[in-house]
Amino acid sequence: MEIYKNIESLVYKKDNKKYSIKIFRTYYPKRYEINFSDKKIRDEIYNFKNGISFDKFLIEIQEWLSEEYGNYKLDGLVFLPVPASNKKVNKKRYQKFCKILCGNLKVENGYNYINMKENSTPNHLKANINNKKYEFILDENKLRGKSLIIFDDILTSGKTFYSLATLLEALNCKIKLVLFLARTIKSEDYNEEYFKIFFKI
Repeated sequence: MEIYKNIESLVYKKDNKKYSIKIFRTYYPKRYEINFSDKKIRDEIYNFKNGISFDKFLIEIQEWLSEEYGNYKLDGLVFLPVPASNKKVNKKRYQKFCKILCGNLKVENGYNYINMKENSTPNHLKANINNKKYEFILDENKLRGKSLIIFDDILTSGKTFYSLATLLEALNCKIKLVLFLARTIKSEDYNEEYFKIFFKI
């Protein structure tokens, strides 16, 4: 059953895989000269990523899910956060956030079902973007055959999510919805290499 409405479709050019997504913010990297309002959003996203503050986003995401779909449509779903490459950062970013959100929505908390192999350098800081590797560690017994809401902080190239989705689909998981805190804004003449986004009617 389709439980989501008024959202977008993320379509990968490589194999035409489609996923229902919701993006809450736009994110401007530091190289951009931006206005006060956009800078405030960027700072809020930094605070979330660093585990400093998540209250504002938690309330917004919780209210959006509750108002759009209601708890009865969320029943039986697992909320699965895409982990940070550093375990300490991942714990600060997601442990309490997931516990509160999942408790309030009464959905299964997947925080402990996924980790990423520890990397000395986060993928987004590596010099060669083509050499990025995403080595997820999944609790296959907990995840096999489950229906999922996946949550990630920033959508940039889409490679991280695609890598994870491929692994989850091999476990017969059903990805019902993907939430992104924000999407990276690139140069105006940038041609997205890996995916397209379409509004769902």
